[in-house]
Amino acid sequence: MNYLNKRVLFFFPENPFAKRGGNITRAYTNLKHLKSLGLKIDLVGIEDFYKNFGDSYEDIDKNIIDDILILKRRPLKKLSSYIYWKYKIIKFFTKKNKSNFFYTKYFQDTFDDFYKDKTYDYIIINYEFWTDVIRKQNLKGAVTIIDTHDWITLNEFYKNKEMNIGRKFNEEIKNLSFYDKVITISYDEYFVFKSFLPNKVFNIPPSFSENFETEFIEKEYDLIFVGSDNPFNIHSLNWFVEKVMPLLSNINICVIGRVCNHIPDKANIKKIPFADHLDEYYHKSRIAICPMLEGTGIKIKVVEALSFGLPVVGNEKAVDGFIQKTGNGCMVTNDEKQFANIITRLCSDETLYEKQREEAVEFFKNNFSEKKSIELWKSVLE
Repeated sequence: MNYLNKRVLFFFPENPFAKRGGNITRAYTNLKHLKSLGLKIDLVGIEDFYKNFGDSYEDIDKNIIDDILILKRRPLKKLSSYIYWKYKIIKFFTKKNKSNFFYTKYFQDTFDDFYKDKTYDYIIINYEFWTDVIRKQNLKGAVTIIDTHDWITLNEFYKNKEMNIGRKFNEEIKNLSFYDKVITISYDEYFVFKSFLPNKVFNIPPSFSENFETEFIEKEYDLIFVGSDNPFNIHSLNWFVEKVMPLLSNINICVIGRVCNHIPDKANIKKIPFADHLDEYYHKSRIAICPMLEGTGIKIKVVEALSFGLPVVGNEKAVDGFIQKTGNGCMVTNDEKQFANIITRLCSDETLYEKQREEAVEFFKNNFSEKKSIELWKSVLE
C-alpha cells in the first residue's frame, strides 16, 4: 500500500520528543516509523502535561509533525472575557468525568473546532481513557487505532488495591471495543485483550536500532538503571539499593533519569538526572538491572538494554510481555540474595557473561528490530 499523502491524527498527552521515559520512547518511535512510511501526521497533546513536566514545544520535530494542537483544560482566566464565564457556568452544571480528570467541555470544544475541517485516514489514540475525545466525532471514514501502552486495570490496581476491578476492566474493554484496531505492546496483554476482542488486536513490541558494540569499549560502570520518577521505578530501585547493594562488593552503578531524585546518595551510585543521549552510558556499562516489583506491560528499559547487547538482571517482572521468559539475555529472581549472586557471577564469570550477551543480541534481533516494527505497523494500517 502507498501511504504517501495519507493523514494521521496522533493523540498523545505528553511531548513525545521529551526523552523522558519508556512511554515517551514508545510514542516517539511509533511517530518515527509512521513518518518513514510517508504519512502526514498531526499531533494533539495537552498543555497541563507539557507544563507539569517542563517540556517545551520547541522540542517537537517539524520533520515528523505536520501540524500540532495543544489542548487546554480551561480558557484563560480573564474576568472580562465572555468565553471564561461561559465555561465557568458550564462547569458548574456539568458532571466531572470520573475516569479522566483532564477531560472538560472546553477541552472537547477546542478539539472539535480543530477537527471539524480535517479529514484523516487514521486516528491513533494513546491510552484507552482518552477515548471520549473522539467517541462522538464524525470519523469521516478514518480507521481508528488505540495504542494501549498498558493493561490499565491492572496498573490501577497496583496503585489502589481497594478499586472495583470488575467495573474498571469493563470500562477498559468497552473503550477498546470502540476502535477498529487495538495495539498492545506486550504479549501478555495481547493474549488478554484478544480473548475479548478476537479480531481487533495486534501486538507491536517496542523497537530500537541495533546498538551492539563493534569494538571493545572500556567499562566505567558495573551496572546501569534508566528510569523516570514513576512510583514503580522509585519503589523498585530503592528496594535494590536497600536490599541488594549491601550484598555486593566493589560494584558501582550509573542511574539515569528523574528517579535519581528519590534514592539516597552513595559513593558507588553515579546519578545523572537527565541525559540527552544514553548511548555512551550503555556502552560504558557492563550489566543492566531492572528490579521491578510492580507495574504492568513490557519494560522498555529492558528492551533498550538488549539493543546494546547488555545482559539484564531483574525481578520476574523484568520479562513481563516477552514471548519467551528464558534464553532472552535476562536472568531473573525476586530474592535479594540471589539477585546479588547473579550480578557477582556475571562480573566474575566471563563465559557466563558472554553467553548472556549473545542471548541478548539474538533475542533482540528476532523480536525488537525497527524493521520488524515497521512491518507490523503496515499490517495494522492495511
